[in-house]
Amino acid sequence: MNEPAPTITGTDQGSKKRWIANMFTITRLLVILAITGLFIAAVIVITYGFVELFRIVVHVSGIGFMNEGAGKYLSVNMTEMIDLNLIGIVLVIMAIGLFQLFIKPDIRLPKWLDTPSLDALKERLLVVIVVLLPIIFLGFAATWSGGIDIAAIGFAIALVMIATGYILSIVGRFKNETKGPD
Repeated sequence: MNEPAPTITGTDQGSKKRWIANMFTITRLLVILAITGLFIAAVIVITYGFVELFRIVVHVSGIGFMNEGAGKYLSVNMTEMIDLNLIGIVLVIMAIGLFQLFIKPDIRLPKWLDTPSLDALKERLLVVIVVLLPIIFLGFAATWSGGIDIAAIGFAIALVMIATGYILSIVGRFKNETKGPD
């Protein structure tokens, strides 16, 4: 026997709409938590970088700027400090990008900071990874005490940089192909 299909009543539709609205509210809160976490992490990393700078200055002042090991010490530790600050700045950029994408898309930002899509944000992260890896390797190379271990580290870092560069080139080509003629 053919029974008529059940119909959705007004109250059923209302509860579905409320459920969807609640889901979007929860999602937005999760994104706000992620953004807040990125900002807190940025503050911690940049503060630690500043503390490292203070520690470096105190150490070099103690051993003397004309000390034979001061140059090597400064190059290694300043490189690591730059690394920390760069990571902190990337965390800020990622937080601002997520804020623009998920919370307030019409926020006015400088063109270089404008984030039109999640893919653009991921692309920025990949570029930073390619920049950070040689800095990390430089820290290893400056403290290298001999042996073959530096080759393995260099090889691993080079592989990641090549793979990341390849991904970025594919993304760039795809963008150019989809852009079309001006």
